[in-house]
Amino acid sequence: MEAIYRIYNEIFNENADPRCKDWLLMSSPWPVMAIIAVYLVIIKLILPMHMRGRKPYDLRVVIMWYNILQIVANSIVAWGILTSGWTTTYHFGCMLPDYSMNPEALRMLSFLWWTLFIKIFEMMETMFYILRKKYRQASFLHIYHHISTFTFVWMAVKYVGGGITSFSPMLNSAVHVIMYSYYLLSAVGSPSTKAFLAKYKKWLTMFQMIQFTVILVFSLQIFLPSCPAPLGVGVFYIVNVVFVYYMFYNFYMNNYTTKTKFNQNGNGVKSN
Repeated sequence: MEAIYRIYNEIFNENADPRCKDWLLMSSPWPVMAIIAVYLVIIKLILPMHMRGRKPYDLRVVIMWYNILQIVANSIVAWGILTSGWTTTYHFGCMLPDYSMNPEALRMLSFLWWTLFIKIFEMMETMFYILRKKYRQASFLHIYHHISTFTFVWMAVKYVGGGITSFSPMLNSAVHVIMYSYYLLSAVGSPSTKAFLAKYKKWLTMFQMIQFTVILVFSLQIFLPSCPAPLGVGVFYIVNVVFVYYMFYNFYMNNYTTKTKFNQNGNGVKSN
């Protein structure tokens, strides 16, 4: 037990950024694990049981305000990260986190920390799908993406809150502003607007894959001999980005590429 405690203390205390140790959710991994566990119990047990024998809920107003809040929150975070280094002293090379009490470094860390709460808020999407009986949209890709993003943002704040690590959440937040703007217009726009947007729905998935590609290429800098960035979190994150990219690619191919199927008479039938 003593050896286990020593390893735990080294990983979650000694190697962690002391500046955020007393911030909400940052003292230990247990709150994060509890949130993930509660999320899974709700979407896998509680809500499916609740929806048995019930009609889908009409959540159009709720989802409209959810999208508005996401646009505002992601805009603030993207702007906050951008102006906490990227418009002043940062560059696109290998940058180490600034662990000092410098006001700009603390501002960067705080905006990354706020990103964590956006990721918790995003878990509401899965609940909306289930309450609307859109079970297909609550896929493994969807659930895994929410859990992994939440986990890696927590790890970033806990260990490497700034520098090269801040690029991914900054870009991701900016992409989410565009995504949620699309969802909002699709939900409340005129019929002609909805019809126009529907034609470009597949570009959202492609846009996300482009985002993952940019993040992956940028993050691979940590393996350069000239880059002394810590590899621990970075290696796991890169593997995760590759895995998520692969799942998004499969989703795109299965949903947006034209395939030829054959009916029982042998006639070719195209499906999108």
